[in-house]
Amino acid sequence: MKKIFFFALITISKLSFGQTVAVNGTITDSKGKPVPFAFVSDSQHPYATYSDPNGTFSLQADPASKLIITANFHNEVKVNLQNPTNIKVVMTGDSVSNNAPAETSNVNFFKMDDNIVDHNVSVNRIGTGQEGLHGSRFLFSDWVHGFGITPKDSIKQSDVYLFNYDKVAGNLIFTRTKKTAMIVVKEEIKGFTLFDENAQPYVFESVESINPKKYVQVLSSGKKYKIYKDLGTTFIKASFTTNGITSSGNNYDEYKDEAVYYIVKAGGQPQKVELKSKAIKAAFPTDADKVKKFFSDNEGDIDDNYLKALGDYLNQ
Repeated sequence: MKKIFFFALITISKLSFGQTVAVNGTITDSKGKPVPFAFVSDSQHPYATYSDPNGTFSLQADPASKLIITANFHNEVKVNLQNPTNIKVVMTGDSVSNNAPAETSNVNFFKMDDNIVDHNVSVNRIGTGQEGLHGSRFLFSDWVHGFGITPKDSIKQSDVYLFNYDKVAGNLIFTRTKKTAMIVVKEEIKGFTLFDENAQPYVFESVESINPKKYVQVLSSGKKYKIYKDLGTTFIKASFTTNGITSSGNNYDEYKDEAVYYIVKAGGQPQKVELKSKAIKAAFPTDADKVKKFFSDNEGDIDDNYLKALGDYLNQ
């Protein structure tokens, strides 16, 4: 499968980073109906998000900037941030998105075979399931919205493309037709954010010291700590055997996920940590009291969400 350089889409360039404020609001069309998955971005910085199925959104933005809102089949809207806590955006128009890329000769697009991956798993099988196969090599069961961040801190995004993440190869892939797909060259994108069906973000970064070949998921990020999840997925072929009396192995192929978690203190190196209370408490020696209080106040299974909440709490 060929790889291509990241598509020439709308680019929001990095200027100088300023102070940010919490911004939230709603996006509707001219008839008052919510506009889900409208792309909302800061005009001067790489801060962006999507509206949820109810048309609501929230993000951090520079109060000196404007918000740029785009959505397929709607006209672009720009909004000043005089009242960042309750922005109401009305989108008009019924034309093809202004972000639709012109497929000219100077754009490096290549049509891909439907079977873009090994083991005969093709892009048009994403979300349809496959008989005799457990798990998936893709992060999401269907294509999702998202955007990328370049090494120069610019946003790459288009309203007409959808994304997924190949957990086995560590590739960000995108499609317009859901039948063919293209791979983003890793050197072109240092990180990306994908949004599930509820517009919940999944943030990924390239962290050479953790995994030089794949992107790793960012569970929490702040001034004191970053918490990463390095998700490895392997393909295991069916291994069922029987002699008529006893049997062993599985009679199905399987994609098996195995995650390794890392904590990075500001200015430090990645430190592996297990999803166990004792290991987590030992990983934050300078914030031992705060960690102890968090565990005391928050019961439940220690999973990705728990570790994210702890990181966010310690970064306050």
